[in-house]
Amino acid sequence: MKSLTILAFVAATVAAPALAQPFAPSWYAGAGFGRGNLNINGTDLTGLNNATVEDNGTTWGVNLGWRFHPNFAVEGGYYDLGKYDFAGRAGIVNVTGDAKVESYSLSLVAIAPLSPQFDMYGRIGYAHSKFKFAANGPINSAFAADTQEEATYAIGGHWWFTRQVGLYAEWMKNDKTEIDNYMAGIRFRF
Repeated sequence: MKSLTILAFVAATVAAPALAQPFAPSWYAGAGFGRGNLNINGTDLTGLNNATVEDNGTTWGVNLGWRFHPNFAVEGGYYDLGKYDFAGRAGIVNVTGDAKVESYSLSLVAIAPLSPQFDMYGRIGYAHSKFKFAANGPINSAFAADTQEEATYAIGGHWWFTRQVGLYAEWMKNDKTEIDNYMAGIRFRF
């Protein structure tokens, strides 16, 4: 018990000066990879009869943000939300192909510092997203016609293992493209 008390005292003594430092606005940039889960069935996605779709894809993204307050930042990003193979029928013709999803976003980030090394965050904003289809036959998809103007939101956390470099993990979703994106990556403060 005594060693636990000493350890807690040392940790508090080391952390106190870092917590007392004044806040300075800073820029950050990051990149990450992850997994996307498509929540749209094959027929709704493609307009093809009896269509099936592979609902998991590899995702990646890059972002740039400005932390203007200890608890707030504004962030822009590009996300490749994955490629999803599909197969179905258009009349008597078998159609196969894939749908690739990309998204550009601008968000407000709320940050809850837990310590100098750890923080949690929530992000909400606007996304401009598009499905890009490649198929060997006709498809009749509402997703192929237009870009999606939609809300985007995420929750996640950072571990800053130096003052300038950290790791992050987050769950992100755009409300119309219906993809749950689980991503981890690295961020740099400058």
